[in-house]
Amino acid sequence: MKRIVVLGAGMVGSAIAADLCGQYEVRAIDADQARLDALGQRCDLAVAQADLRDPVAVQAAVADCDLVIGAVPGHLGFATLKSVIHAGKNAVDISFFDEDPFELDDLARVRGVTAVVDAGVAPGLSNMALGYHAATMNVRSFRCLVGGLPVVRRWPYQLGLSLRPTEKPGYADCATQPASSHAADRS
Repeated sequence: MKRIVVLGAGMVGSAIAADLCGQYEVRAIDADQARLDALGQRCDLAVAQADLRDPVAVQAAVADCDLVIGAVPGHLGFATLKSVIHAGKNAVDISFFDEDPFELDDLARVRGVTAVVDAGVAPGLSNMALGYHAATMNVRSFRCLVGGLPVVRRWPYQLGLSLRPTEKPGYADCATQPASSHAADRS
């Protein structure tokens, strides 16, 4: 069975771990033991506490896995992903960090791994959908409503903002602006 480590057991990371644990061997890693305990009580998965700000701790946490999913707060995302790549692990990251992920491209090539970044719903899947349609048809406008996983689901959206204002100042403002897409040759 494939082993997946989910780094971060917050609102989104715990949902990812819960979704995957029925088909894969999943281990959730977080600094907050209470979050891990709650997740471990409701899901059949392993949990481990670690300081994900520490590159050595990150590399140890992912040493025996087949895939890493990064779901840490944005301010930790780049450094955490860099540690995962140093460990020689493929990764999918939803952290939405400010740094340019292509700064890690050379390291990923040297280590022989793939890192998929900004792989959330929005940004992430929404960007891929817009890019595909912009390449295949004349897109005049694109509207994407951004939300997160709520504590209480409310009709019709059943979503809530999952980022703290201190995490990404201005994010809610930029998330309501029109999306744009551009292609660049990164080969």
